[in-house]
Amino acid sequence: MKILITGASSGIGAATAVHFAEQGWQVTIAGRDRERLEGVYTSLRGSGHELVCGDILDWAEDPKSMPQFGALNAMVWSAGCCRLAAGMLLRAPLLERTLKTNLVAPMVVTSHLYRTKQLVDGARVVWLGSQSAHDAGEGFSMYAASKGGLSAAARVLAKEFSQRKVALHCVEPATVNTPMTKALIEDFPELPKKLDHKIIEVDEVVSEVARLISSSIRP
Repeated sequence: MKILITGASSGIGAATAVHFAEQGWQVTIAGRDRERLEGVYTSLRGSGHELVCGDILDWAEDPKSMPQFGALNAMVWSAGCCRLAAGMLLRAPLLERTLKTNLVAPMVVTSHLYRTKQLVDGARVVWLGSQSAHDAGEGFSMYAASKGGLSAAARVLAKEFSQRKVALHCVEPATVNTPMTKALIEDFPELPKKLDHKIIEVDEVVSEVARLISSSIRP
């Protein structure tokens, strides 16, 4: 069984890659940072794994530029970004970058993989959304908009993709203890005090992703 994981150079994506390799899957990891990707790649148990260094924004702009991944039984979209801005400081370039990364890219890339049947019949797709889609703090309007759109898109595409029994889920965890979150806290030390929920660990998210995929697919 083969799985593609984007944003696999760190955080949830990297941990998900390690989990599925331990379960006997052939794992293709994708991301922009080759050095970090190689670190994750060397930690994967088993054989048949692949490393793909590329920019998801380039893939979204021209899906034909994407590598051929072959027959995929599952995909986890973990790539994303989070930039904060006060409502009075919103600007189109910053907003467009967030929306392209968190919304446009997963929609276009997943559509391409479905259309070209690289996602095989019965495949399972999990997008990493966020609780921010429903309730976010001040400064998170761009992130919330992108994740809200992702959640809505997943509901519609899940209906369309069911024609080939391809299931699409969007998990929406609270704030997760990832390098991205740590970077935000470094820039905004008061951030943890403003959260109305605890910061959860990466393993909790990986467990939910694995449950959605492995409950119906066995390597």
